[in-house]
Amino acid sequence: MEQKAFDVIVEKLGEVLAKQEFQRAPDESEDGVRLAVFTGENLAYAVAYSMKTKRMELRTCAMTNDGPDKNWKTLSGWLYDPQPGESDDVESIVNDFCETVEGPKRVAALQTAKKKRAKTEESTADPVFMFNRFSGLYPELRMDLIDERSKYATVRPIAFTRACILPRVQKTLASAAPESAPLQKLAELFGDLYENGDFDVRSILTMVLLNGLDETAVKEKLVPLFSEELQKAYKAGLKLRGTKVKPEKVKKQPRVVAEALQNTQGK
Repeated sequence: MEQKAFDVIVEKLGEVLAKQEFQRAPDESEDGVRLAVFTGENLAYAVAYSMKTKRMELRTCAMTNDGPDKNWKTLSGWLYDPQPGESDDVESIVNDFCETVEGPKRVAALQTAKKKRAKTEESTADPVFMFNRFSGLYPELRMDLIDERSKYATVRPIAFTRACILPRVQKTLASAAPESAPLQKLAELFGDLYENGDFDVRSILTMVLLNGLDETAVKEKLVPLFSEELQKAYKAGLKLRGTKVKPEKVKKQPRVVAEALQNTQGK
């Protein structure tokens, strides 16, 4: 009975995830838990069933170049141990799992991602790429990214940068000595992302991160390590620090700069 229920849940969830460009990976098992895994560009989902605990779970984790990182986080869990004559709850589990990965926010996020990829095909680094690069310096960001995607079905560039990246960069800036290895790596990352990033990445780096850090520390510790181009961009962005600017046409400002301006105006 458990095997049949597992197959039904996996099949129905797979139909929903296929619309979001997820693909079925080979089934796995670990410590008596059977896993059916679906992989996407940045995220993986799995249906897991434990014969020992009789739990059916929907899990998620981040993707790496080698596949799911397997730091699974449970999004939903159900006790599945039907007794003779009782409802087996399969339909309820299917509906719950599908609603978790589906819904208007996730469909909208998928469409937005498709449009953005089409507009920035020539760019080598978008905000998600930037966040993954920062995860190399701050590994704990990987779990923050999972939490962000689980809650919002996407990563909100401005909000995520301010909440999760800015405080960590500020801590590095405050504690590291000038020209130390941590600062060298941080400056190199800023420079590489600015050089290869798309419009959104450059805006986040200058308007959100650099303008959000302690100005004195940035000038004394980071700016001397920047390229000439990034130094000019930092100085230009600094002139707009604290200003209130209203976009002429809000509805036609989908880029993160417009969002940053709107957020600044609302403070």
